[in-house]
Amino acid sequence: MDRKLNIVIPLLLFLFITAILPGLPGMEYDIRTGWIAWSLYIHQNGLINAYGSGTQYMPVLQYFLWLYGMVMGTDKAIIEHIPYLRCITLAFDFTGIWYVYKWINKKLAFYALLSVCILNISYSYNTLIWGQVDGIFSAMLFIAIYYAWKGANLWSMVWIVLAFNFKLQTIVILPLWGLLFINNCLPGKLWHTVFLPLLVAILLQIALLIPFSLAPGGIGKICYAFVHSFSIFPAISIKAPNLWHWVAPGNLLYEPDNQVWIAGLTYKQAGLVLFFTTSFFALLPLMLIILKKMKRGVDSIHISRELVWTTAALLYLLFYFFNTEIHERYCHPAFIFITAFAFFTNSFFEYVLFSIMYFLTLEFSMQQLHLSNYGTLIFDMRFLSIFNAIIILSLSVKIYRYYNLSISKSSVQ
Repeated sequence: MDRKLNIVIPLLLFLFITAILPGLPGMEYDIRTGWIAWSLYIHQNGLINAYGSGTQYMPVLQYFLWLYGMVMGTDKAIIEHIPYLRCITLAFDFTGIWYVYKWINKKLAFYALLSVCILNISYSYNTLIWGQVDGIFSAMLFIAIYYAWKGANLWSMVWIVLAFNFKLQTIVILPLWGLLFINNCLPGKLWHTVFLPLLVAILLQIALLIPFSLAPGGIGKICYAFVHSFSIFPAISIKAPNLWHWVAPGNLLYEPDNQVWIAGLTYKQAGLVLFFTTSFFALLPLMLIILKKMKRGVDSIHISRELVWTTAALLYLLFYFFNTEIHERYCHPAFIFITAFAFFTNSFFEYVLFSIMYFLTLEFSMQQLHLSNYGTLIFDMRFLSIFNAIIILSLSVKIYRYYNLSISKSSVQ
């Protein structure tokens, strides 16, 4: 019965959401100057000229916009049916939750897990209300880490390359992914565990770039977008509830992050120092486990899925909390890892806190509920940053707890 429901209910849910998409708002600026403008440009000038539109996004999104234009067929249809572009992100949201279902050993029926996640407005707000594409990126990351944990370096490599070619924020999780990749490298099987995945990565990367290399300026335009994407909005904080709302004066959306803050460091430099330092300690338990395994020469220590989930979520929250130029949406990848942890362990503390924080943060930016109290405490960036600090501390404790559990189990064996 569950098998049928796992097909029927997700299908009906997808069709229902698709039917109501035209009635959902979306961020007007993103829709007009982003999705519509870029889709029209690609439709009129071809995929190879996508970067002539001024887009700052990586190649994979250009393929999706090209596909959307091909399906729509005309400029008029592209404009009129732009709400349905969200179907692509929604499909990845569903796919990501499917992999959560697999990774938590199917403890909960897929249709139940999917319904809970999608009907959680905090989880679906980014896709359905805002109309953004972070769900695509987050699903790709989660699938890449899933396969890396499972020991499937080849499939993991495919998904991490796709994720990187969708958003540069993949860099945040690359150290975690790299450690898992190294953990899977088996002596005597280096062709299958190292060289073949690397070869596939190179070929996939070349394939993704080939169309754009044929345009005037070629790869240079992608490199330009890559380099300048780091400083499009050089503000201390772009409506992200993080550390800076406690230590920096003024409206941080309009305060440049190149101002000197402390010890001769600018806000941006100090943020990077804090992020790299805290990320090192977040990754330390996993690094120690892998070093111990290398020293012993046997697969004696199991890397728990809980350790992987909490580390991945923590890395993106540290990125969100300490760096400057951070948008309100940039913690989105943490959500899917927190979701997996919550439904596997039945520990929902971080899940509930994150849901509250993320919904209030996005609603403060979009204001789709048209409330009259956006200036009150619950929408205050300093108040919401406390939620993030609590989640960070809680995940940090859990990471070291799972590290100790792994070491103690290996000692018993």
